Amino acid sequence: MPPRPAAMPPIPPEDIAEVDAALRAGLVAHRRALLSERRDGGAGRPLAFARRDAEGRVVAGLVGEVALDWLYIDKFWVDDSLRGQGLGKRLLAAAELEAQRLGAIGAHLNTSSFQAPDFYRAQGYVEIGRLEGRPAGHDRLWFAKRF
Repeated sequence: MPPRPAAMPPIPPEDIAEVDAALRAGLVAHRRALLSERRDGGAGRPLAFARRDAEGRVVAGLVGEVALDWLYIDKFWVDDSLRGQGLGKRLLAAAELEAQRLGAIGAHLNTSSFQAPDFYRAQGYVEIGRLEGRPAGHDRLWFAKRF
């Protein structure tokens, strides 16, 4: 029987940002080495859009990154009180337009079956993957849209 690998303790929460930054830098360096012909070297360009209320609190927004010719939508949320008013459509359209300006050919994201898959379908996104049972009784969905 082969030896078991040594246990590795998890990173303390206060150190996660440092580890995340180091991993991102390592991945960008790796991309640049493999994609040297690209003007951007494979590095991503973050983008974000937000709506604030009268007190300055963020009540809706989208955070993503344009990398390797695609917009990845990492976080997208609209407060319940603002849903159904077209704000989500406007935020998504603004992100897609900016991504296209930056050279993206499409967008991709993941969501859960209990969140808003029908919203993404209505905006022209196509389901490209599904993980059943995440969480139990629901699925994790991956969507993409070519511009």
